[in-house]
Amino acid sequence: MELDQLDRRILAELQENADLANTALAERVGLSPSACLRRVARLKSSGVIRRIVALIDQAHLDRRLSAIVTVKFERHGPEFRRDFIKLARSEPAVSQCYMVSGDMSCVLVLHVVDMDEYTELADRFFHGDSNVAAFTTHFVLSTMKLENPPAI
Repeated sequence: MELDQLDRRILAELQENADLANTALAERVGLSPSACLRRVARLKSSGVIRRIVALIDQAHLDRRLSAIVTVKFERHGPEFRRDFIKLARSEPAVSQCYMVSGDMSCVLVLHVVDMDEYTELADRFFHGDSNVAAFTTHFVLSTMKLENPPAI
């Protein structure tokens, strides 16, 4: 789908505050409310807007221990990663999972309650998968920035 400047302005406004009423959003981007509503619906139906969520500060919830884990796979074909990806997609503690280039194969962002939950997860994900050659865990000490990438 080709995005024009109005689409990008709508996306930028929604990234800043997805709770905006359609009339306020329309006013900010210079459209009529009906035209704005049609554009947002088109952005959703085309998959540009995958879903609308709230960014929550994990420090206010039970999952206060965050970790970034780099994983190196033994073999790299899709058939070797399939079970790992399925597990990552279904695990509530995994908020992000990326296949990456370079020395590592995969990067995960985890949010767990405590070290016991992390250890149990590590046993299932990393020690329990014969395709995981190595992994390194970096525990987050503090978050300086947590935002979506810019739409404009």
